[in-house]
This record gives sequence, C-alpha cells and structure tokens, in this order.
Amino acid sequence: MPKQIVTSDHAYRSPLPFAQATVAGGFMFVCSVGCDRDGRFAVGDARAQTQACLDNIRALIEAAGGSMRDVVKCTVYVTGREHWQPMNEVFFANFTEEPPHRVSCIVAGLGSPECLVEIDATAYLGPDRSAA
Repeated sequence: MPKQIVTSDHAYRSPLPFAQATVAGGFMFVCSVGCDRDGRFAVGDARAQTQACLDNIRALIEAAGGSMRDVVKCTVYVTGREHWQPMNEVFFANFTEEPPHRVSCIVAGLGSPECLVEIDATAYLGPDRSAA
C-alpha cells in the first residue's frame, strides 16, 4: 500500500527525521507534542500545550484536505494527574460534535522535560483522498 508524507509550515516540525504526518489507505496518522510551530513549550501550562498539540494536528489534517471532524481516534499522554482536567477541558472544546474515540495515559515523562502533553491522532480521509 503506498503511503504519502504530509507536511505543513503551520505545524511544529521536529529536528529529528520524523514524518509530520502520513496518509495510507485513506487514513492519516499524525502526532504532536505540546509546543507551538516554532518548538516553544508553554512551560507548566497543560491547557496551552493541549491546544498547541491540536493546532498542529489540525494544520496537518487540513494540509491533506481534511478537517478535525475526520479524526476517529486519539491517544493522549499527560505527565501528571494535575494536567488531566486542564487537558480534558481543551480537548473537548476542540471536539464539540462527535468526539473521536480516545485512549488517555498518565506517563512518567515525554521526550522533553517541558512537555506535558502529547497527542497521537488517526483521521479517516476516505479512499479517494490523499495529501494536497
């Protein structure tokens, strides 16, 4: 099955050789940490980091011709129980209609010590849709 890499200048791009997002078989796979597109974390602010994750994911899905309504599953990682409610408030504010299936985990840490939130999303773009 062919795959297509999706990129956007409106989303954070890791200095590591990760694809920003990948489309295969009509599905888009995208993951983002809680930093803005310039790589800056809102230190200690789970709300801002959750919004940054979702903004990065949105930019990449839109670059592929989709929308946040196409997100079918998310896995959310937070680094402490104190970040749970702030993350939930922002997450559900971004998915007001038909929220995706979600798995959530509290983890001991993420790639950067400043990172409080990471979101992995899968969107279904359909069999005839590919990256723009």
